[in-house]
Amino acid sequence: MELTFTIDQIPVKNIFSTGNDLYYESPGEDIDLGLRKTILSSQTNNNSVFYEVAPTFNTEHIIYFTEDIYGCHYILFPLPDQEFPLAMVLGPYLQEPPGIQRTQELCKRHNIPQGLLQFLNQYFSSITYMENTSTLEYYIETLSEMLYGNGNFSFEYIKQKEDRDQEYISSADSTSNENTMQMLEHRYKMEEKIMDAVSRGDYDMALHYSMDKAFSGVDNRTTSTLRSKKNNLFVVNTICRKAAERGKVHPVYLDELSRRMAIRIEGMTSPGEDKEVHREMLRRYCMMVRQHSTAGYSPVMQNVLNHISQNLKESSLTLQQTATDLGLNKSYLATLFKKETGSTFTEYVNKKRVDHAIFLLNTTDYPVHNIASICGINDMTYFTRVFRKKKGMTPTQYRNMIKTV
Repeated sequence: MELTFTIDQIPVKNIFSTGNDLYYESPGEDIDLGLRKTILSSQTNNNSVFYEVAPTFNTEHIIYFTEDIYGCHYILFPLPDQEFPLAMVLGPYLQEPPGIQRTQELCKRHNIPQGLLQFLNQYFSSITYMENTSTLEYYIETLSEMLYGNGNFSFEYIKQKEDRDQEYISSADSTSNENTMQMLEHRYKMEEKIMDAVSRGDYDMALHYSMDKAFSGVDNRTTSTLRSKKNNLFVVNTICRKAAERGKVHPVYLDELSRRMAIRIEGMTSPGEDKEVHREMLRRYCMMVRQHSTAGYSPVMQNVLNHISQNLKESSLTLQQTATDLGLNKSYLATLFKKETGSTFTEYVNKKRVDHAIFLLNTTDYPVHNIASICGINDMTYFTRVFRKKKGMTPTQYRNMIKTV
């Protein structure tokens, strides 16, 4: 039997098998999200990346880092104290960025027909790319210590050997290679426009470009429409995260929202939810950029603004305390602050608190008094007065308004 969930946007599968022949049995057609099922005319060698796993891998606690001939990586490790061998597989994920050139080189190296180029590009663009795998390996090492005990496990690395007997179908669809290239180039241009819009916090333009026909198709790398739409949304999540980073949002905010959206995506139960989740994702990232971007400010002021954002919940957040925390002169900070923001420190902090309250009113169901506290204002009367001054309505009126939109 098989159970799928997600850790850090990497598909994870539990594989159940009797005896010690797990690596000779197919863990499932979709272990690679349908790659081989789509491009191969025969399934005889499906998942052969696991053939070299030792029969005693479960009793010896061997964790395998594997790479198949298409450059897709998987991690296999056994779960202890099971009646039958039970392994968990993480993957597929990439360790080098996807792109047209990479796919073309892959097709040439393995004699893959050009008719499959479009599908392969879609596939590689949709699975997780990990620029730095050291964090993942550290996570696996920590998890292994918890499961097996310190020093009671080992790592092995396997790279799948080329199988010259594999036969590929000629094409995944009837689209000509020329049209495929044009469509891919257009899609990448639209992705760039989406990133530019999100980096500016422009939700309307980001939504406009994301509605382009280049994104209307559902990838056919798996028989599950829900799985395909989830994978597409994971790509959008990555695009938005990179765009917000370009918009000078601090990584602490990027990681938190990216994690929350990954959980939101994996929690989808029907394909029809994808449009709602897509809009929610764009809205949240754009609001985050508008709230936390430090683009256009000097390095000193960027540090100050990040300090304010990270300490909004503190009612003691003042000009003096900020100057002390950052080792700055209070008068110098006040002058610099007015020069670069056009506001006094207190005016800016109140604006950011209202902005954060608006973010929470849009993205959570927290009671208004909780939101006030989270924003660093424990006096509801004062919070309402500050909010009304900025928005022309009370927080409750604002929440009622957005619910009717």
